[in-house]
Amino acid sequence: MIDYQHQQQHPYQHHPNQQQHPLPYAYPPQYPNPNANPTPQPVVPEAIGDERRMLAAAVDGTITVVGGLGLALQLADDKSVGVFWAYVAGCVFGISFVHHVLGAVVFRTTVGKFLLVSRVVRDADAGRPRFWQAVGRWLLGLTWLPMQPVRSLIGAEGDPYEDACGLRYVRSRDLR
Repeated sequence: MIDYQHQQQHPYQHHPNQQQHPLPYAYPPQYPNPNANPTPQPVVPEAIGDERRMLAAAVDGTITVVGGLGLALQLADDKSVGVFWAYVAGCVFGISFVHHVLGAVVFRTTVGKFLLVSRVVRDADAGRPRFWQAVGRWLLGLTWLPMQPVRSLIGAEGDPYEDACGLRYVRSRDLR
């Protein structure tokens, strides 16, 4: 005869007198190792100076205006004056977008910044700028010049465009 009360229990079988673990198949709790080295934070170089930024902006602006006018002259041949200026506006904005947004995302620089040996990086981790960050920076840059008289009238201090959209201009040699 088989004695069922004294039979050896299966390892996964719960005995009525034993306390059952609340989560029998859960992973054991994970605690951070105090001896482990935390992941190092990326070093983000300092931003370039205002003179270098302004000179790069002047070079980029010249390329944009001259390229937009040249393209508009080619496209709006024998059109009326109003249509020509519409072409000029469209071409200048189009070239500005390609130059400042796609150049920053693909090459991390524009022609003016390249000539002055600087790059566009994310402020958080010095990585490549993301597309929408570059678009936001471009749109904010379009408002910079028209807003200067307003800022001088209200006596605003500081530069609100310095670290807009989480992007920063740095020297190329600081990225190595």
